[in-house]
Amino acid sequence: MKTILKSILVAQFALGLGIGSTQVFAQRTPVGNPPSIAYRLKETKTIHFDDARKAQLHLDAVKKLGCEAKLDNHGDHQDVMYRLTTWKALTLADEKTAHQWEDWMKKSGFETLHAHGEDHDHAGHDHAGHDHGATGDSHAGHQHGLADGHFHGDGHDHGHASEEILTYSLFDWKTTHSRDQREAEELAAILKGLGCDVQTRPHGDHDDVIFRCPRPMHVELASHKVAAGWEDWLKRTGFRTQHVH
Repeated sequence: MKTILKSILVAQFALGLGIGSTQVFAQRTPVGNPPSIAYRLKETKTIHFDDARKAQLHLDAVKKLGCEAKLDNHGDHQDVMYRLTTWKALTLADEKTAHQWEDWMKKSGFETLHAHGEDHDHAGHDHAGHDHGATGDSHAGHQHGLADGHFHGDGHDHGHASEEILTYSLFDWKTTHSRDQREAEELAAILKGLGCDVQTRPHGDHDDVIFRCPRPMHVELASHKVAAGWEDWLKRTGFRTQHVH
């Protein structure tokens, strides 16, 4: 935890750009995407601190991550209270840093999504030079955004080790209409956490989110309920899935 807090201090300069989908020291590699974590904290979290400096550090960190947050001083201790009701994404430079951040987020109460390739081998995935619009702009049969039954991970148990593995892929580009910018940003954040290729484009009075996941990816989830919910959403969004119990 101490190491992660130090990392947060260093990363705060990069986080200060504003977070809808934030990149921290991330550089795009010739193949594949830099690792991202989608995160959310639906209910208000309160953490008690005896050390005022640590309380301020935690407050600054969760604010930089986009949370509503405040600090209550109780004399002999301080409470940091925060929440984040919509999904956002944090993009990191490498998997080691991503895992450190995800561990810190989980310990801090956040719900997270962080994908891995099935073989952890980026060879053969040609990210550069693909056509973002050629196959994904067919609006027939598109999804209509997160409100249509999107599963937000209710019941996610942060206190248990991951037991369920959900594998998925989406080989062709798909276009989803959003009703507003906030909905588009939330969908893009989730898809980045799932390891997808993602673009957001203005389209008249709404934004389009264009995405694909040509390389099979997987996420580890804490319970059957959560895995089943995400599998249902992925299928309705056009993904092929496999759920390992």
